[in-house]
Amino acid sequence: MDNNHQLKSFFESPFAEDYINCTDYLVRKSVTGISASCELLRKFAEKNGGKAEQELIGGIMTACCELMRNAELSRALSAPLPEEQELTAVRTDLFLSGFAKSCETAAQGKCTVKTGKLSASYVRTDRNALRLLLLSFVRRHILGSESGKAAFFIECGENAKNLEIKITASGTFVDFDDFGQPDVFSGYHSQVCIGLAERAGASAVVDNGSLTVAIPLAYGNSEPVAEAPAPEHENGFFDAFNIMLRDLSERK
Repeated sequence: MDNNHQLKSFFESPFAEDYINCTDYLVRKSVTGISASCELLRKFAEKNGGKAEQELIGGIMTACCELMRNAELSRALSAPLPEEQELTAVRTDLFLSGFAKSCETAAQGKCTVKTGKLSASYVRTDRNALRLLLLSFVRRHILGSESGKAAFFIECGENAKNLEIKITASGTFVDFDDFGQPDVFSGYHSQVCIGLAERAGASAVVDNGSLTVAIPLAYGNSEPVAEAPAPEHENGFFDAFNIMLRDLSERK
């Protein structure tokens, strides 16, 4: 089988859907129980423990984020391609400025994310898939950075039919095929990005230094309707930013 199609073929198979649904349930059930126990331990540690106990609890929660990352990416990549009516309106300048701030917060010093010109355009997309797509690029380049840190620049603008988002990484990076990551997603970065882009109603062009995402404009030349505000941290502690970047803040 062509390596370029292995990941796509797996996630589109009936077996994968059943397997991912089963493991997704088990992961989420386990993480819910572990995180609830950690909250009780945290309260106890605040009264009776010290810094070491707090760090141990933080390490457990970070491990839970790693489990949730695998579950979220698997679920996103196995989801059916969306119908247009299933996509929601997103104003890109607000989405990307919030994205940049949340990345820096979750990565805790491992990255800077600056924004250039951001078009105040409306697109119809799956905001979770789009967020995971951009975060996959950010995560890969922080992991691949020789210094353990990376700088990113995001801009977006309209052309005749699409809104183009471009995120560029700067720094010195190691061989992306061999930076010691055990998860399958790091080994199929381009396929993961393309698959997430499809679920976001978009297309993606990936190279080692940049990611360009093209999304059809939502309303053409007509006036856009108001977008209901959506929180960036929609799933509490286990939001997309923490599950994709939190563990990187603990790497030396």
